[in-house]
Amino acid sequence: MSGWRREFLMFSSGIDEALLADAVRENRPDVADVALEVGASAARIGAPLHEVLDHVERAYAGREPSFAATRAAVLAWAEWALVLHADVSCEDPLTSLATGAYLRSRLAEIYRGAERDGHRVADSSALVVVELPRGHTGHEIEQSLRALDVAEAMRAVFTGDETVAQMSPRRFAALAGRERTDALSMSLLRILLERALGRHLHPRLWVEELPASADAVAHVLAGLSE
Repeated sequence: MSGWRREFLMFSSGIDEALLADAVRENRPDVADVALEVGASAARIGAPLHEVLDHVERAYAGREPSFAATRAAVLAWAEWALVLHADVSCEDPLTSLATGAYLRSRLAEIYRGAERDGHRVADSSALVVVELPRGHTGHEIEQSLRALDVAEAMRAVFTGDETVAQMSPRRFAALAGRERTDALSMSLLRILLERALGRHLHPRLWVEELPASADAVAHVLAGLSE
């Protein structure tokens, strides 16, 4: 039986809930840890947040759930939901920008090659991130047009095989070689963005360092997708 199937049966059959109820009834010090696992396992099988809250509420058998347990379950669910969101693979048909999922798959290839060749990914690659100011996302058409402007500016700077992805309505990232993240490239990108977006918008630019382990990549991308 596959791992996700076991998790689905475990969660839907109430085993996690029973474990949490036992921890609550016995007043154990690890109640928040058990609640955290309830939230994480729910997110991994795609259960909505309200089901997590229902599980926590039932575990307390009519009493008011503790803030610590509720917070642990909700935060765990949210963290895993963001990570799994970065796994959804598609390409925007209007902008042709890659998604975080495709960016992650490219990174996975790079990490495999680095492991084979015995070098660190952070020494050869990095993410160049563009973040638009809050309050300027606009409606869907405006967002798409602005994304086209950002994509055009980023591709004018990164003209090779770099992957340019849209992480959220406000954030964009280019997977580039370290040599392309120098001050000259960043200055050129800022100038092109100002021309494309207008001087009233002041996007934030930075270089996001890549983690030492491939296992941490999803969390980096999830953070950029917030």
